[in-house]
Amino acid sequence: MPLPELTAGRGKADITIEIERRQSVTPQADTPILCASASPSQVHLTWGGVGDLLIERGNRIVIVPGSGAAEDALRLFVLGAGLGVLLHQRGLLVLHGSAVAIQNRVVAFVGAKGCGKSTTAAILQRRGHSLVADELLVVCFDARDRPWAMPGSPQIRLWSDALTHAGGDLASAVRVRAGLDKFNLSASPVTTRALPLRGLYLLDAEGELAVDPLGASERLLGLIPHLYVSRFGTPFFKSTDAAYPFQQLNLLLKQVSVKRLFRQPDLSQSLDVARLIERDCLA
Repeated sequence: MPLPELTAGRGKADITIEIERRQSVTPQADTPILCASASPSQVHLTWGGVGDLLIERGNRIVIVPGSGAAEDALRLFVLGAGLGVLLHQRGLLVLHGSAVAIQNRVVAFVGAKGCGKSTTAAILQRRGHSLVADELLVVCFDARDRPWAMPGSPQIRLWSDALTHAGGDLASAVRVRAGLDKFNLSASPVTTRALPLRGLYLLDAEGELAVDPLGASERLLGLIPHLYVSRFGTPFFKSTDAAYPFQQLNLLLKQVSVKRLFRQPDLSQSLDVARLIERDCLA
């Protein structure tokens, strides 16, 4: 299966992706991605109308396609939920968010689906700031427990209105999945190395344009829903014996500012939002 969203690397591959010939028994009707079962060594994800993924020990993904599953949907499954769980299995902190580098300091955006994470990153990237990650924000910690944002795919996923607003060409854009009004926008510039993570913005509030620092408890409670695997609920953490993401969040909050970003829920303020973030993170 070709994965054009990824950049070719060097050296020996450390992840194996396989396609099994047997067909998935998941329903053919389109349903949300669910965790069918989980253990410390294997997670079984299922997506109605697409198929199943078995993610094992942080180094193997097995794809079991559903009947008539389209390749673009399977690819989206692997590069989204599949890699998110695999990186979690590797002990990395994975957040559902987007990030850019402003003068070699990474600022990231987290929030509910459709709140503008990718759009904010795209507008800042168009203003000359390097894209770090979109969708999967992966954080590692050095020997001194300092958080570093790892570079992800050099593409941003945008709805059609956000893509044109960010200067993309809708006619030549590639749909994320057939029938979905969402597209992959190739980003430039992009960063190719891990950079220190300095700030996080929660995009979950509407109001007059402003940023508001959060207290310790608000920061922790605000970020927990945006752990990538939080979508699978508390049973997932219990089944995988995974307490470390919460420990990592505590480490993160000791060194990274977390603020709530208030703005209007449309594209009209996107440029003003970008300018506010630039001023705030460089202050």
